[in-house]
Amino acid sequence: MVSVMLMTLWAAGSHAGDRPASGADLLRGPARPWQLVEWDGAPLSLESLKGRVVVVRFWTNTCPYCARSLPALQQLAGEFRGDPVQFLGIYHSKPRGSERDWGDAVAKVKEWGLTFPIAYDRGWKTVDDWWLAGRESVPTSPTFVIDREGRIVHVHPGPELHPSLEPDHRQCDRDFRALRQAIRDALPR
Repeated sequence: MVSVMLMTLWAAGSHAGDRPASGADLLRGPARPWQLVEWDGAPLSLESLKGRVVVVRFWTNTCPYCARSLPALQQLAGEFRGDPVQFLGIYHSKPRGSERDWGDAVAKVKEWGLTFPIAYDRGWKTVDDWWLAGRESVPTSPTFVIDREGRIVHVHPGPELHPSLEPDHRQCDRDFRALRQAIRDALPR
């Protein structure tokens, strides 16, 4: 099942002619290679991950939404341990044009308890190419699910997803469950 979370708040910010803020235009299309040089661990490429489901989250260490969403992705990584699923966090420093110490980002993911690979998107090359080009008023922290053939099958446009029973975070919980289901749907039957 191809899925996309439509977030009315972000979609309403779209102007005619822009790419949809929901990311619906990306579904079933190929994920483009990333432009990442710095890794916390061994470098990965999309080509080397063919045959696996890939979950990519763009994030920054100063983002409160990322501070709640990345540990939730770690929870999912634990749930899918043993399945052909690769989680990846792609860091970009904020504000645009600033370059922060990579060591600070690495320390933050260790503080959050992340064990999946992370990489630094210097100059926002990959987040621009994958997400921001042609979109206005969207978060810079989307999450993608890429199927075993390299096609994008789910986009969560951000900013936040995680399990929650709190009334103020019902949408975050629904988005987290939809992400989990998109990963399941992308796995071999």
